[in-house]
Amino acid sequence: MVKNVQRPWLGPDFWANRLQDWRLADGRIEGIAQPGPHRLRTVGVLTRELTGGAARLRVRTGTLASGPGFSGFLVGAGAGALDPRAAALVQGPSGEGGGLLAVYGSDGQVAFREHTDESRPFAFAVLAATVETPAARPRTLDEDVELVLQLKPTDRGDLRLRLYARDRRTDTVLSSATLDGVAPGRVRGGFSLVESDDRPVQGARFWFSDLHATGPGVTTHRDRGLGPIVGTLFSVSGSVLKLTAQLVPVGPDDPREVTLDIRADGGRWRQVARTTVGAGYAALLRVEDWDSSREWEYRVVYHSSPRVEYRGTVPAEPRDRELVIGTLNCVKATHRSLTGASNGSPRLPGEQPLGLHTDCNIYFPYAPLAANLAAQNPDLLVILGDQFYENSPTAQDQSPAPELDFLYKYLLWLWSFRELTQRIPSIVLIDDHDVFQGNLWGHGAAPAPGRDQNEGGYANEADWVNMVQRVQSGHDPDPYDPTPVRQGIGVYYGAFAYGGVSFAMLEDRKFKNTDADPNDGDPLPEKLELLGERQEAFLSAWKSMHPGLPKVALTQTTLACLQTDPTGAARRDWDSNGWPKTGRDRAVQLLTDAHAVVLSGDQHLGSLVRHGVDGFADGPVQFTTPAGNSSFQRWFEPAQPLANGNEHPYTGDFTDGFGNRLRVLAVANPKVSFADYRKGYPSGQGLGDRTLKQEGYGIVRVRPATQEFVFEAWPWDRDPRAAQTRQFAGWPVRVPFDEA
Repeated sequence: MVKNVQRPWLGPDFWANRLQDWRLADGRIEGIAQPGPHRLRTVGVLTRELTGGAARLRVRTGTLASGPGFSGFLVGAGAGALDPRAAALVQGPSGEGGGLLAVYGSDGQVAFREHTDESRPFAFAVLAATVETPAARPRTLDEDVELVLQLKPTDRGDLRLRLYARDRRTDTVLSSATLDGVAPGRVRGGFSLVESDDRPVQGARFWFSDLHATGPGVTTHRDRGLGPIVGTLFSVSGSVLKLTAQLVPVGPDDPREVTLDIRADGGRWRQVARTTVGAGYAALLRVEDWDSSREWEYRVVYHSSPRVEYRGTVPAEPRDRELVIGTLNCVKATHRSLTGASNGSPRLPGEQPLGLHTDCNIYFPYAPLAANLAAQNPDLLVILGDQFYENSPTAQDQSPAPELDFLYKYLLWLWSFRELTQRIPSIVLIDDHDVFQGNLWGHGAAPAPGRDQNEGGYANEADWVNMVQRVQSGHDPDPYDPTPVRQGIGVYYGAFAYGGVSFAMLEDRKFKNTDADPNDGDPLPEKLELLGERQEAFLSAWKSMHPGLPKVALTQTTLACLQTDPTGAARRDWDSNGWPKTGRDRAVQLLTDAHAVVLSGDQHLGSLVRHGVDGFADGPVQFTTPAGNSSFQRWFEPAQPLANGNEHPYTGDFTDGFGNRLRVLAVANPKVSFADYRKGYPSGQGLGDRTLKQEGYGIVRVRPATQEFVFEAWPWDRDPRAAQTRQFAGWPVRVPFDEA
């Protein structure tokens, strides 16, 4: 542990659940959680793993605030079946895969406690163990205790666990106990430091230092450490490279300088940019004279002591060949919360149980999704929004500027996909959940009255919103007009050309100015805005930019409400961009005039549609990518067959609940119908079982040789290189450039 340092980041060996609940202070890990729902908090150990064999865990621990509670170890996180990164998330309520607690209580007694009980998630029941040394005394604020857990194999093939607390000043055993007959699988997997308090009573807080894990049952994985540089995002536009290096939350006295070096063909490194770590612990680097005709190796250098490097590659810009675009959106860390009580029992035929601490519930780190997207060898990544959800894996921090809660959730996304973003240029859009809102009609970035998102505007502070945009989109190509909007909130809409394609980046949430329902007598603004006048002027100008190149517009959500209710009737969802209709109609006309196709996410329902202007299919084609991993489901299952459909169900001409006309070319509904879903779930639209959903990612191939776009929708868990792998029914779809 580092002495004379105070910061949220605990070091590369640890993942704090949550970032705001722990700090490193003068060589100790200290619990700093405030009263709230997070009753059992963990620090996952990233670089060690238990195999179920002989092991010895040892840590110093003490009390920071008195009250009922305990500190110690959680062993067997994920039961050896989780990705090690997912095992580091295990915390909070008991549940399947939750492991076993070996802890030292505030009453001075060591104990083994249950952490797999789905029916009593916060009981943490004491397991029947042999008490060797009864508690000598309750714990005190001035204590300095060494807590030791020994795992010893027996002749029966199981383990004996011995836990004892020793006073480091007097070398006296304060309490000890043994637990016999423990199956090796019960302790196999990740392990964590843990503290808990007895809410709603103001409980104890604790500190840790000098953790050691030894023995043949411990494996070491230094390569699994995280930080201080978590990952990079970069884009290339003309002769400009923009690269964001994302750091962990370092301390106020830690170094701030970050530099960028490049080299080609294994030559000598040369420095091309220098900056300091800014808001959101992100370092934004820029190179004005970038040579995009060749591949460059880069290294980001964080000038700490010792200095830290993070390496990647900027590829040569594709020229005179197919450009492969990979699209990704809506990736949720867990279906069930790791904060409060929840139920993972099946309610539908064929639905599998969602064990709380199993990979049925913990989607992070999306390893098959990331690997299968990588196997497509995309030239450009388009990240369309909802990189995380504010209530997953833990409850939302309700404060108006929750920087560390944002980072806790965003860093999970970057950690998962950084092997892609360190070598593939990416464009990142911001959607509603990225700013901690379930819905966003931004009213030109106005403050939400009373912080109520349903009143319109941004619920959180403007500086926090700018920090979120800086972290996720600070590397995007320069905006068309950078003039901030209301509250000084920045914009990032703009145009760029890459790989022989002209792109427009849009912000369809920030300027939308109403969710009012005129049928209910709600007052409407004088002019109904979707993109707003500034973005409409931009799209009008984009039409003439990059002449001769095919055009692709990037936006957050579908320009219609492609949804039906359980009876098959059209629904109205104000979160969609089917409303406000007049603003939507202007956007569709501008995109039609530009001969652009549109890529979007948000809806969790993969679809390909052609919008209508004067008819059903005389506007632009829009591809809404399936969600990567989500909970909230939407359905498009019209009760009657649609005119002009193809061989696939639910295709053809449709008028949505707002009166927008479009032709549905392909749709990827959940595998259970909305009507059948309602039989098991009378309310809500959440579904956790991935076998009942159609989730994945999109691929768009822009082929100048054949003058066509090819739209592809792929499942998250199937290797696209395998002969038996198929895209979702209805895809691929080819659209000639001159019909876009």
